Amino acid sequence: MPELFKLVEEKFSETFQEKQWIYCCLFSLIINDKEITKITITDHTWRKKGRERITKELILNVLKKLNGRKVKQTNYPKRRVFKREGIDYQDKKYKIVFWFENNDPNWIWIRVCHQQD
Repeated sequence: MPELFKLVEEKFSETFQEKQWIYCCLFSLIINDKEITKITITDHTWRKKGRERITKELILNVLKKLNGRKVKQTNYPKRRVFKREGIDYQDKKYKIVFWFENNDPNWIWIRVCHQQD
């Protein structure tokens, strides 16, 4: 199977006190009619208790399930955030929350992804 994402940068943000991984998308990933070319994942996703099994690879696989789909905007205080619940992956359901980084319609920032009961 060809590689679908390529890690281009790994860093620690002093501002947010979290690790960040930036990937480029090597296939046509379309979400909300926008082609996503860049993805940032933060370790905030699994720093919370009970999320230890969430990995960057799992998040990228859950993200692939959104290809060609619409994700509704959710009201959060400081930015336009998008949330999708009930994403099926390996017989489990996941929730993912992201926003478009720096108002770039091709770059999503994933801060939350977790398994739902």
